[in-house]
Amino acid sequence: MRKGLLILIVAAFPLFVQACQKNGSGDTTTRNNDAGQKVKYFKNPVIAGDHADPFVAQKDGNYYFLSTKGNNISIIKTRSMSQLAAAPETVVWSPPQNTDHSADIWAPELHFISGKWYIYFAAAQSGVNDSNRMFVIENENADPTKGTWIFKGRLFDPADDQWAIDGSILTIGNKNYLVWSGWENATEKYKQYIYIAAMSTPWTLSGPRVKISSPTNEWEKWEPSSIGAGVNEGPIVLQRDANSPLFVIFSASRYSSDNYCLAQIQLKAGGNPLVAQDWINKKQVFVRNDNANVYGPGHNGFFTSSRKDDKGVLQTENWFIYHARNTPAMPNQPRTSRMQKLNWNADGSPNFGIAVSTGTNIPIPIGD
Repeated sequence: MRKGLLILIVAAFPLFVQACQKNGSGDTTTRNNDAGQKVKYFKNPVIAGDHADPFVAQKDGNYYFLSTKGNNISIIKTRSMSQLAAAPETVVWSPPQNTDHSADIWAPELHFISGKWYIYFAAAQSGVNDSNRMFVIENENADPTKGTWIFKGRLFDPADDQWAIDGSILTIGNKNYLVWSGWENATEKYKQYIYIAAMSTPWTLSGPRVKISSPTNEWEKWEPSSIGAGVNEGPIVLQRDANSPLFVIFSASRYSSDNYCLAQIQLKAGGNPLVAQDWINKKQVFVRNDNANVYGPGHNGFFTSSRKDDKGVLQTENWFIYHARNTPAMPNQPRTSRMQKLNWNADGSPNFGIAVSTGTNIPIPIGD
C-alpha cells in the first residue's frame, strides 16, 4: 500500500518485463556456474532507495517502472531492466493543489488499454484524513513518458463510495474489471477488503462493487498496533496463460508489519469474477524470511523475460517484483524493490519460493 494478468495479462496487454540490479547500481557480476558456463548475476534491490509498491509494464521492447512517490507519478523507462538504476526517471504527472487528489499519491499502475495508456493511482485531499480514493489519467502517446497526461476522474461506485486504494485491471476476453482495496464503511475504519467491479470505460465503473476477499485468517491480521482488524490490499491478477487458472495475488496484514506477506485467491474454472463465491483457494504464497533478513515482503507486480535460442525457439521466464525491509520491527525503514524468479506448480498455481537476501547472487533474467 501507499499495487494484470501475467498471461500474462495486465492492462489488456502481455506483461513481459525483466528486472535486475546489483545493489541498485546497475552493475552485474559475471561468474562461472557449476557447469563452467559464464553467467551474469545481480543482487537485490533492483534499484537503490525507497521504492515501495513497485510495478513494471512492457510494450514495444521498452520497460516501465513505477513506484509510490507520494507527491507525483514518475516512470523509469529502460530497454534493459538490469540497468534500471542507470535509466532516467521522468515525472509524468503532478497533482494540482486543493483538490480531492492533491496528496498521498500511492501505488501507481500503468496499463495499455484500447490504444491508450492509463495510470491508476490512489490519492487524497490535502490535510483531510481518510479521504483516499482511486483516480485515473490517460495518455494517447505511444511513449508514456512523453505526451500529455489528461486527468480522467475518480473511479468509484456511486451507490457505495468508500475509502479506496491500490487499483489494478483484470481483463477477461473483451471485458475489463477494476480490482482494489477498500473499506466496507467509514465506521469500521482501517479494515481493508478486496473489491472488484465491471468497467464500461477505462475510467468508469459500470456496476456495483463486489467484495471477493476479507481478512479472516490470523496471517491477515498482523498489526503494529491495534488500529484495525486486518488488511487485504495491493491486488494484481496473475495467470500463466489463457488455459491456466486465474489468480488475484494480494498483500495481507498491515504494510508496516514484519508479517506483511503475499497471498492468493483463485477464480474457479468457468467462474464469474463478479460472484464472490467463485473466488476460492485462499492461502499465503510468499512470507518473511528471518534467516535472509527479509521482512514485510509484499505489494508486488509480475513480468516475463524472453529470448530466442540458437534454433529460433522462444524461451521465457516469469518473475515477480516486490518490496521488503532488511530490519525487523522497523516499520518506517525504507521499503526497497526486489525481484525473484516465479515458478509454477503442476496444477497451474504460482510457486513464489523463499525470499532471498539482498546479498544473494541471482542469475539475471533470460534475454536481459
